[in-house]
Amino acid sequence: PPVARSIEPVRALSAAFDFEGLGIRIVGDLPAGLPTVEFPWIWGLPIGDLILGSAAVFVVSFGAGIITARSFGERTGETVNANAELTGFGAANIASGFLGGFPVTSSDSRTAVNLSVGGRSQVAALTAAVVLSVTMLFFSDIMRILPIPALGAILISAALSVIDPTTLKQIWKISKIEFGFALIALMGAVSFGVLQGVVIAIIATFIYVTLNAMQPRVVLLGRLPGRKGFYKLHRSAEATPIKGLAICFIQGSVLFVNSDHVKAQLDGIIGSCPPDCRWLVIDASAITQIDTTGIDMLLGIRDRLQRHGIVLAFAEVQSNVAAILKRAGLSGDDGSTPFFDDVEDAFHAFRAAHPDLIPLVEVEGRPDASGTPKEENS
Repeated sequence: PPVARSIEPVRALSAAFDFEGLGIRIVGDLPAGLPTVEFPWIWGLPIGDLILGSAAVFVVSFGAGIITARSFGERTGETVNANAELTGFGAANIASGFLGGFPVTSSDSRTAVNLSVGGRSQVAALTAAVVLSVTMLFFSDIMRILPIPALGAILISAALSVIDPTTLKQIWKISKIEFGFALIALMGAVSFGVLQGVVIAIIATFIYVTLNAMQPRVVLLGRLPGRKGFYKLHRSAEATPIKGLAICFIQGSVLFVNSDHVKAQLDGIIGSCPPDCRWLVIDASAITQIDTTGIDMLLGIRDRLQRHGIVLAFAEVQSNVAAILKRAGLSGDDGSTPFFDDVEDAFHAFRAAHPDLIPLVEVEGRPDASGTPKEENS
């Protein structure tokens, strides 16, 4: 109803002052009558081009549709079922094909207009279909003088209502980088369209994630007196390394994009190890993926360590990564490259193998042979 009330005076003004004659663009001639049902004739058409074009239209239309559905679903508090959306788009496109129509997908602008006038269910779409049918049958000549700027003003008003300053403020508070991506998506959508804006934001996010993945940190772990577990040495001045044992935590996957960066950091750690270093344990809990380039890098690290009499070991290796490491020859089966369930197990195994460096303690919490109180597995 608000849209109808805003269009009627504009249409009257267009008729009274001849907007078309003044150079203002109008809707123009509209199809009269209802479309007829006919079977599409595809024989004689280039099937290869038809399939390729159809696939492209499908990807773009479904991508635009599901983005619109999810965006407005968040505003209305509804859950979007992608399979149900795909089924609906498919049925609509089959019907459109038999009626000689264009490919069908959801429209962000029309959805925004629907929400602005109170449309919340399928009744709004059915009402629009009935009104459109009546208009094509009886009022196509009257609607032709409607000025295009009036329709644009309606869409702009609806689009402005979609922008949520509160959410943008919350994103700014949580993450300045994500706020930047939100602005990129916003400006892309305003400048090029919703789908193009989302694609631009996805590309920007992909570049950011890739740059982060290219430089995972490799940090050394040590002990804090009187506390259990292992702690990053650079975060606490009280944390100390374990004599004869270097524990490295690789904070990310090891792939071709970052293997040189990881190798450089491991080389620096190996070069700074004291002469009594016997083991280097890699905490692999954060390594979710590894490729052949990463494997080759680790094999080179193991060979270098072996030349210096240092054992390379792994702790907390995820099952899929462990399978790849073992297939590549970085296996703990022969004892040359031990695998441990966690860093604590690796520590106890090292202590058992080198009691001269870390004396064994019979009673937990009592002084060891050197007179130093034992750290309770800390």
